[in-house]
Amino acid sequence: MDQIVRKNGLLYTPDLHTVLGVDVESGEFTGRIPFGAHYVDEEVFTECPYEKMDIPDSVMGIGVALFKDSKNLKTVKLPEKLTELPPYLFSGCTALEKVKMPNVVYSFPEGLFQNCSSLKEIPFRAGIRELSPYIFEGCSSLVSLVIPPTVERIEARAAAGCTSLVTLVLPVALRELDDSAFDDCPNIRNIRISEDNPVFYVSEEDGCLYERTDSGDKLRLSVAGTEKQVVNLFKENVDDETEPFFTDEDFYEEDDDFSAEVAAQDEIAEGEEPEEAEENLHTQAAVSDEELANLFGGEGGGAAPGSEASEEEDEIAAVTVKITDSKTQAILDSVEVSRVIECEPQGTPPDDADLFVIAEIMENGDFTKKLEAVARRFAQIQDYKRIFMLYGLPVDNDEFMEFFKLYVSNRNVVFACEAANASTLSEYGKTVCEYSRIDLSHEALLEQKQNISTKNNTLIKLIIQDKK
Repeated sequence: MDQIVRKNGLLYTPDLHTVLGVDVESGEFTGRIPFGAHYVDEEVFTECPYEKMDIPDSVMGIGVALFKDSKNLKTVKLPEKLTELPPYLFSGCTALEKVKMPNVVYSFPEGLFQNCSSLKEIPFRAGIRELSPYIFEGCSSLVSLVIPPTVERIEARAAAGCTSLVTLVLPVALRELDDSAFDDCPNIRNIRISEDNPVFYVSEEDGCLYERTDSGDKLRLSVAGTEKQVVNLFKENVDDETEPFFTDEDFYEEDDDFSAEVAAQDEIAEGEEPEEAEENLHTQAAVSDEELANLFGGEGGGAAPGSEASEEEDEIAAVTVKITDSKTQAILDSVEVSRVIECEPQGTPPDDADLFVIAEIMENGDFTKKLEAVARRFAQIQDYKRIFMLYGLPVDNDEFMEFFKLYVSNRNVVFACEAANASTLSEYGKTVCEYSRIDLSHEALLEQKQNISTKNNTLIKLIIQDKK
């Protein structure tokens, strides 16, 4: 009896449970394995010509180096029931950009993403305890790497050759770091690790990583241009009341690299529906669209009273954007001044791709240039699609503020205040922080400052100081 079954452009075992290879003679297979197979043998798709691969949820196991050296492969969907990944699964997939991982993966094995030079983000899963040898070696498009807090050990050349890596966030659980883990990473400028880590720390003097040993502190990882740069963007010796907030100057640079394009969007495709997350929030708000028009009263969204915008300023702002979400439009209409900035994400936008920036001060009837530059840089780092600049929340309108509180509870919010620290916050500032769910505690502020500096799909609730 024939031991190989040919079906759907693939080669199977007689029970059709194991995929053994591709039937190249038929030419039927296009990258999607039909539902029903339980296992895909090792190296089945090595050097495959497909750009997209889809493995069905019926598959519970896959072999070593399954996609190795597939130069055209860009996206892969792995099955939900897969909990163990084999070594060198994507090694040499130089065009790989996105992998849809299962919800639960117990470990990231050796060489998993080795030489995936187009991969810009690592699809980590919670619970992994080590970064195996060569796992991200040669991932030359990685700019930032935020390692999960459960990782205890980083093995040989785990992220060596990541030549574009600038920001590295190390886990609080880290206890072992191989000397070669970050070899040939010449552009690391910002290393972060929790002060609660008992073994490693980042020096405030030079920004380098040190290990505490019985014979004295040992330098483990240097940053680029150590002698010339202040590496730590955020201080960690914060006092809840008197330590200055993160300031706009920390992120403000005269640098075109950090300016997002501002574009008018006069038309939105017919039939376009709001995102599911927005729909959920709309349901919670329990306010009908008909009621929104008259709920808060007054007209908003224009220039501040007494100010006149020039034609040149209007061209720079380019804020005529049609908002299909009535709840967002209600916010814009209820403040004194608003501006919508359309951004062009270079990577994959997060689940919530909007950023709300609430300003406490204005400059000549407009948002300060520094604040706008900082907001755009935040958007670039996090791949946000839109920035909503707001001034003059009607905090004395209880009905509006309850609506606002519910609406922004699961939104990215930055409050830009005049105060230098928590003890000098104005009453307006305290109210905005309370209703925006911005936690002013020492620990929360440190976490948020770290989150905004690297992309990690985390909800941002941040307070910064904005000065004229």
